[in-house]
Amino acid sequence: MSEHDGHRHRIIEKLDTGVLCEHELLEILLFNALPRRNTNDLAHRLLTAFGSIRGVFSASVEQLKLVDGVGENVAAYLRCIGRFYETYYEADKEAFPRRFDPESFISYINERYARMDREVLDFYLLDERKNIVFCKRFTIDNPQRVVMKPEELTKLILVNKPSGVAVVHNHLSGSCFPSPSDDKTTNQIQLICSIHNVLFCDHYIYSPVGVYSYYRSGRMKEINREFSIGAILKERGGV
Repeated sequence: MSEHDGHRHRIIEKLDTGVLCEHELLEILLFNALPRRNTNDLAHRLLTAFGSIRGVFSASVEQLKLVDGVGENVAAYLRCIGRFYETYYEADKEAFPRRFDPESFISYINERYARMDREVLDFYLLDERKNIVFCKRFTIDNPQRVVMKPEELTKLILVNKPSGVAVVHNHLSGSCFPSPSDDKTTNQIQLICSIHNVLFCDHYIYSPVGVYSYYRSGRMKEINREFSIGAILKERGGV
């Protein structure tokens, strides 16, 4: 028996004990969809994206396909068997708050991002009541930097149709104050959100010394105004 097969055998044996983490339940479930692949990483990515098992199985096929490693067949598989795991829903612990509140969200950031060992850029999508419905994480193999392409954010908005967006970025060390690159990214996000009539609520930057909020600093209103599609068209004489 290979090491890979041995891991699968051990984790399946744990089903009878009832001592299983959420990602392990999802990992086992994915065995049937991906019989020859390590499903542990994909299970973690799904939980990061949707916050919980409930979120994974409530997501649409198109939303599931936004997660790296999820194709058409896996997305359809997860969507079809979502109801099977309803018994787990009440015990489910959310990975992020159900509702976005600018002040309490900072406490959540301090707790969650303190454990990060690489830079990430997370987009929390909000519905019209400011409930958090989806989290998309951008990261690359280099732990010291993160890249978000404009077309990726555009696709994220078009598929999910959020009313608002809150963004969290982390610095692994040093100050939480934004760098010129952070400012450029913030301006770019605001412009894309403006084009699609999505409210860009805040951009938080976490570092071990604190959390910076563009909104609390007073800069968010200025950015919302200056980098709106209406302001740019007016400046260029388009309206």
